[in-house]
Amino acid sequence: MASDPELISLLLDHLEDVRGRLSAPRRARLDGLIKDLQDAGGDTAAIGELAVELRIELQLAGLPEDHPVRRALPTGSRLNPAFPVVDWGDVIARLQPEDLRRVIHRKLLAAPAYRLDEVEGHDDPDLIRLERADGVVQVPAFQFRERRPRALVLRINRLLEADEDPWGVAGWWLGPNAWLGSVPAELLDQPREPDLMLAARALVEGP
Repeated sequence: MASDPELISLLLDHLEDVRGRLSAPRRARLDGLIKDLQDAGGDTAAIGELAVELRIELQLAGLPEDHPVRRALPTGSRLNPAFPVVDWGDVIARLQPEDLRRVIHRKLLAAPAYRLDEVEGHDDPDLIRLERADGVVQVPAFQFRERRPRALVLRINRLLEADEDPWGVAGWWLGPNAWLGSVPAELLDQPREPDLMLAARALVEGP
């Protein structure tokens, strides 16, 4: 595992390679995180949250196991000479489970979504509904085609019991899946779309 300065140095050295491996939305998120970290100055709390998000984004990048940045995870430090050296690994270690849940929830809420009044079938019990801190409920956009619920997504949501654990099921759809070797939501409307139900069943049924 690399030290903080080594990780950031490697990330900057291989930035275009890393960016080239990402989908456009994920590339934009990585660029945004880099800018936010550069703008954070000495705000330790903000750096702590952004550090977790950066680590998650790099882990989601799908880098080969022998990639220098992959080998350097999960720690990091400054992004430019003016940025103070911060032991991000120590910051992450001090984060409590609730802090990590908050970071993950924020990431899920940041994914493309609709308000309930913007889509058809918003009262379907199998839709994932995520409630923001202000009480507004949003539905992740991957669940819809032309603002109508996707039948396959509803079936998988029902199998995974999204009504009981909407955050967990949203994380399944929007996070990396080892069984699929991809992010499930990114396989919708793709040739491998039928594999989504197989992956969901594998999760429910276990080994």
